[in-house]
Amino acid sequence: MEEIGQRTLRAFQEGRPSEIIWNITNRCNLTCRHCYVDADYSKAPNELSPAEALELVDQIAEAGVPLLFVTGGEPMTRPDFWDILARAQHHGIRVVVSTNSLYIDDEAADRLVQLDVDYLATSLYGPEAFHDAYVGAKGAYRRTVENIARLKKRGIKVGIKTVVTASTYPHFFNLVQTTKDLGCGLLYACDLVEVGRAANQRETRVSGDQLREIADFILADVLKDPDRGIEYDIGALPSIAVYIMKKLKERGIDVTKGVARMKVKSACPVGKGLMGINAEGNILPCSFVQDFSVGNVRELGIRGGVQKLFELGRSPIDGACGECEAVELCRGCRVKAYHASGNILGSDPICLMRN
Repeated sequence: MEEIGQRTLRAFQEGRPSEIIWNITNRCNLTCRHCYVDADYSKAPNELSPAEALELVDQIAEAGVPLLFVTGGEPMTRPDFWDILARAQHHGIRVVVSTNSLYIDDEAADRLVQLDVDYLATSLYGPEAFHDAYVGAKGAYRRTVENIARLKKRGIKVGIKTVVTASTYPHFFNLVQTTKDLGCGLLYACDLVEVGRAANQRETRVSGDQLREIADFILADVLKDPDRGIEYDIGALPSIAVYIMKKLKERGIDVTKGVARMKVKSACPVGKGLMGINAEGNILPCSFVQDFSVGNVRELGIRGGVQKLFELGRSPIDGACGECEAVELCRGCRVKAYHASGNILGSDPICLMRN
């Protein structure tokens, strides 16, 4: 099967969405401090109905989208969660499920295998006591670790997600080892985005120096064991790609292929193939910007939405980002630019190359 990275790049080059991140519900059984949708036990007022959800999966398939991220809230709280996955499997769509994994028992794990889920992403933020306090549920860490083992036993690929804040930063480096010890092949670390429950939490942001320390650590870890280490994915911090390319070049490592790929599809994927869809069907340039919609799937459909997003991706960037020599490769985090200035094409306030 064609490697998923190649499939998503080809989709973008052919004018199709490369990946869709769909928050199928805002309901959740946890209260994580940073939650960008401020999820709780109630569903969104105008959440897509079960029939609309299945129709949306059909549209995703018709549009030729190769990769679908199913997330929430906690997606498994939605009663038709399994129906959505089954419809995606019917169409041959590659699916990643992002879940806190607390609802995964033997039956659920078996169903994930049967539905051919590509991999499952679940969150850890630090050691047991810290994690439980951070997500607001005693025993959450233990159950997550147990359920990772349950999934791994069945051959399901598992990735660990975390968010980098002032409180989680001290635990990040040990979390890398925990990821390896649990047999998980991917660690997704997202820089804090001050939206949802994290709005007005500027004091929880880490410094540029701390982010560069994380970048240097990741680079050293990858170079130490490139064939047997874990894969890293960094969210909401596109400048880290430019920073790491610079460091690799300084070490005499050829970065030609990486630079060429970024010239086609920049480190920030807003307008470059990414589509977010929230629980109410609003089409977003990124899931981290819930209040900037180009329309709703009920009226626009997937094909109408992607054209509006591609128009955004062709728009020039303003401010310091627009003047940067690496703008073509990076484009800055459009979400942070929007929340800092109200201009989604403005300058990213968090840049590892600038501050």
